[in-house]
Amino acid sequence: MRRTSMLSRIVRTAILVCAMSASLRAAAAVHTEEEPVVDAASLVEPALLSGPGFSVDPHVELRGYMAHFKLDTRFGSFDAPSVEILAEREAELPALELLDAATHSEAFTRAAGDRFASTGKSLAKIVMHPVDTITGIPSGVARFLRDKLVKLGNQAQTLSDRAARKLGSSGNPYPSDDGPMTDARAGDAEDAPPRRRKNWFTRVTSEGERFVKREIKYNTVKREIAKRLGIDPYSSNPYVQERLSSLAWVGTAGSFSAGSALGAVGGVGAEVLSKGGRIDEVVWRLSPDDLRARNETRLLAHCRDNLLVRQFLRRGAFSPTLQTALADALDALQPSEGCDLFLELAITAQNELEARYIVNGLDLVRTYLGAREKRGRIVTVGAGFAYVAADGELVLPLAVDRLIWTNEVAAFVARRDFQVEKKTALVGGDASPLARRGLAQNGWNVILRAPRKNAPPYAKSEPGASGSDD
Repeated sequence: MRRTSMLSRIVRTAILVCAMSASLRAAAAVHTEEEPVVDAASLVEPALLSGPGFSVDPHVELRGYMAHFKLDTRFGSFDAPSVEILAEREAELPALELLDAATHSEAFTRAAGDRFASTGKSLAKIVMHPVDTITGIPSGVARFLRDKLVKLGNQAQTLSDRAARKLGSSGNPYPSDDGPMTDARAGDAEDAPPRRRKNWFTRVTSEGERFVKREIKYNTVKREIAKRLGIDPYSSNPYVQERLSSLAWVGTAGSFSAGSALGAVGGVGAEVLSKGGRIDEVVWRLSPDDLRARNETRLLAHCRDNLLVRQFLRRGAFSPTLQTALADALDALQPSEGCDLFLELAITAQNELEARYIVNGLDLVRTYLGAREKRGRIVTVGAGFAYVAADGELVLPLAVDRLIWTNEVAAFVARRDFQVEKKTALVGGDASPLARRGLAQNGWNVILRAPRKNAPPYAKSEPGASGSDD
């Protein structure tokens, strides 16, 4: 009878524990939050909110854990969908002032003429971020914190093939059209049908790009100007691209020196826009084709799938600069495995913001691990990725501006894949009190404003650990 009583107490206790656990899980599911509109001053340092020639809307929407800023300048308004991009757009302003002055100089106008000026403006549309143009303004990086990867095809690896069929077999997002040398080629064949001449400079085509690259070395001049100014030649800033492309185009004609024009409007040099190592020097030095070949060799040192590497390098949201940064991070980490699945995940990035999130995540890991960084494993978890260090620590990089405890974050960090003893979450920016508590309750060691190379200047820039702050 005493044994029956003891058994009864054990059963009741077990039922009570199960009930309490269910209650806690239900409470955790209920106690989540929506992404708010916040004061810009709570996200960035005051110097980023206003300055000579620019101002930032004080009200900022958090969307997909990234802050979406509105930046007003004398050139127009910018949408900056993260703190990092806001800082970069503002850092480009001195170079933009010089580019604008140079493209309005008397020497430029005389050398360009109406036809070349129009050509330059047309070529300015050859921005190396075609996916951004197609998909529009990014909403954030929330999809990387979901239980399952939302794929655009049967497999992530087929995404670029689908894009190629939609955008053109060469990877160019614009339809093929007559180029400057098309008529000459058609005339070589006696039975070739007559072709209607078009003003080639009114359309952006793969033929036009090849002409520019091979015949007048447009890309070389453009990279030289960008290096002189210390800016990214593949910047997604449309105002920079328009003026940089115009100046580079006219500078190839032989009667106009873009460098002299820049020198005439003020002191120029990399010190105008010091990137502090943000751009690998080879991005300025090598042509896009040579840079792609170099990055292919570097990626194949870590990844086994040749086709996957080529797909990543030729299509998608990663500019040549971001592709190089990703290769740099992999070279530093030297993962023992997981590169192919990681690259397959990277190919699914739909815009520059998502591409930056992936690159910045690797940078968070390499900075945190330091001397322990080499020979770990990259693991894809749900729609995101983590890194298992050689000593067994699981590191989850969250390169976001502010982490909010949404249902998807709560479900993601509680995944079975993360049920290990030693695990650390690296949050690039800040996290709400509820998110801090939620992470801590799930056993995570949390580092807010985790340091990394080229991290943007947040309002509270000092890194630190966080537990369950209220």
